[in-house]
Amino acid sequence: MEKDATIYDVAHQASVSITTVSRFLNSPTKVAENTRRKIEDAMRKLDFTPKAEAVARARRGVKRIGVITPFFTAPSFVLRLNGIQEALVASDYDLITYAINSVDQLQGYLRMLPYSGRIDGLIIMSLPFLEEDFIRFKKSGIPLVCLEFGHESVSSIVIDNRNGGRMAADFFIDKGYKNFAFMGEGGQPAYSLHATEERLLGYRERLAEFGYVLEDINVRFHPYGIEFAVECAKGLLKGNNYPKAVFCSSDLQAVGLIKAAQQMNIRIPEDVAVLGFDDIDLAGYMGISTIRQLLKQSGTMAVERLMAQMENPKIQKEKIELELSIIERQTTP
Repeated sequence: MEKDATIYDVAHQASVSITTVSRFLNSPTKVAENTRRKIEDAMRKLDFTPKAEAVARARRGVKRIGVITPFFTAPSFVLRLNGIQEALVASDYDLITYAINSVDQLQGYLRMLPYSGRIDGLIIMSLPFLEEDFIRFKKSGIPLVCLEFGHESVSSIVIDNRNGGRMAADFFIDKGYKNFAFMGEGGQPAYSLHATEERLLGYRERLAEFGYVLEDINVRFHPYGIEFAVECAKGLLKGNNYPKAVFCSSDLQAVGLIKAAQQMNIRIPEDVAVLGFDDIDLAGYMGISTIRQLLKQSGTMAVERLMAQMENPKIQKEKIELELSIIERQTTP
C-alpha cells in the first residue's frame, strides 16, 4: 500500500523548511510568491492532503462554512450574507467570512483554505477563480458554490446582468423616453466581477436596436459612496438639456441622483425618471423604481446547494439563473 505524503515530503520536494510549509498552510500571504508556487507544485505532485484535515473530515468535519466576499459593506452583499446566515441558523454550522481587499489576498485564501482544516464548504461571492483553484478544492474534498459567477465545474447562482440592462432600456422606451443616461460605479478592483459594465452593455445594445444612441457624455462613473454619486449626478443633470431617463447600476446611485436633483430643484419623476438595480431595503423606503434581483434568497439557495454537496459529493452541479423583475415605484411615471 502506497504511503500518503506528509508535510516533510512536501518540504523536501519544494526544497523549503517544514516551518515554511506550515506557515503556508496557515497564512499563505506571509509566504513569498515564488515559495508559495514551489509548495503548491510539490503538493500537486505528491497528491498531498494534510493528515490532520483528513482525520477531522473523516470523523465529523469542523462544522464551519466559509464565505469569501468583496465590498463587505455594500448593501447587496450584506443582503446575500443575511440570506446565508439565516439559512445556517437551523444547522450546527458556524459562518466564517473572509473579506477581500486585494488580488493577493484572494489568491492567498484560495490557496490556503483547501489545506487549512478551517472549513467544510465554501461559498465564493461575486469573485472569479481559476481552474487551478477549482482543482485544488476538488482534491481537498471541500465543495464550492458560487454566487454571481458561473463555472461549469461548480454549482452557481447567477443573474444575467446584461439582460438587466436590456430590461431597463425596454422599460424607458415603452414609456416614450428618447434622451437616456447611465450612472454606475467605476474603478472596481481587478479581483471583483464587473457587473456594472455588463448592465451598461445590455442597456446600450438595446437602445441601439431601437435606433437610440447613448451619448458618451450621458454615461457617468464615480467611486463607491453616496457622496460621490451625488456629485456625479450633479454633473449629469447640469445645463438645460439634461437626460430625461437615467438607469443607475445600483440603488445607491439612484439615491445619489435623487439627492442631487432635490438640490438642483429638478423634479423626479416629472423632469427625470430614475431606475435603480438590486431592490435593497432603502429602495423600498425611498420609493425608487428598480430592477429586483433576489439577493437574500440567492444567499439561502447557495447554502442549500452547498449542504446538498456536502451530503452527497457526487450530486450533479447546476447553474441556477435567478429571474430579474422591474418594480415600479415613485421615481418613474
